[in-house]
Amino acid sequence: MFKNKEYVFLVYKERSFSKAAEKLHISQPSLSSTIKKLEDKIGLPIFNRKTNPISLTQFGVEYILSIEKIIEIENRMHSLVSDVDKLQKGHLSIGASSLSISYFVPETIAAFKKAHPYIDLNILETSTLKSKQLLDTGEVDLIITNRPLDTKEYEKIFLYHEHLILAIPSNYPVNKNLKAKQLNREDFKNGVTYLLNKKSVSISEFADVPFIFLPKDNYLRFCTDMLFEEKKILPNIILEVEETATAYNFVQYGLGATIFGDTRVLGLNTYKQIAFYAINSKYAARDAFIYYKKSVLRTRAMHEFIEMSISRVKNRPIT
Repeated sequence: MFKNKEYVFLVYKERSFSKAAEKLHISQPSLSSTIKKLEDKIGLPIFNRKTNPISLTQFGVEYILSIEKIIEIENRMHSLVSDVDKLQKGHLSIGASSLSISYFVPETIAAFKKAHPYIDLNILETSTLKSKQLLDTGEVDLIITNRPLDTKEYEKIFLYHEHLILAIPSNYPVNKNLKAKQLNREDFKNGVTYLLNKKSVSISEFADVPFIFLPKDNYLRFCTDMLFEEKKILPNIILEVEETATAYNFVQYGLGATIFGDTRVLGLNTYKQIAFYAINSKYAARDAFIYYKKSVLRTRAMHEFIEMSISRVKNRPIT
């Protein structure tokens, strides 16, 4: 019904077919024919051609009011699209584990929010499995995880490398013969991967140590289990906790050892009374990725966050 509404509206504004045709750069007969076909299709006349200048019929008045509402809606939508494209408006929701969030909050997320204050930014700290569920239902736009996802369904963007390390109370006897292998803060700043030939240790060195692990559904737990299975060792698990930060706190209290990624260490408030070791195993090397669903349009906010994340990680000394 509103096909060629721009033609109709211009004739109404100009009160003349000839003047409207001139502005449209088409012939007057062609314009008149187009509008007459539209009127015939509707079944009612829009213009009263017997008046000079032409005027609207009763139906034409309602038709023009409808066109004005359509134009108003279109203009509002164009404005909204423009604001979203310029990051003056929008929403971005990110799901990640506490490990990833602890690595990104001080830098990437904070920098993104500062650069784009009008974007409604929502960070959900949860497990990878839960993050994936939220991604599938559209409740989050992106997730940050080490767990491999199906690339047929999800777009994968490499973010950073990390290496699993072991944290253990420094007063445990096992540390006595391994002091030369212990990592210090400078080692983490320079990148653990470059030190593996010099400072890495076998998990078998800690076969008798009590451990604090994450639950079975956690991908870090899967990688940790593989470290022990590789050496055919049954770990002495004395406690399971939900978060890496909680496990580390128990290490500080001297309860046992735990395993997590080296990217976590620089964010720790204290290194006191803790010994750190890089684990020598193919299962200790991991990559972190940003994922989003291929079936979802990659918004400008998603694009900016991804690009900012990659850029900031590249500028960090952590491998």
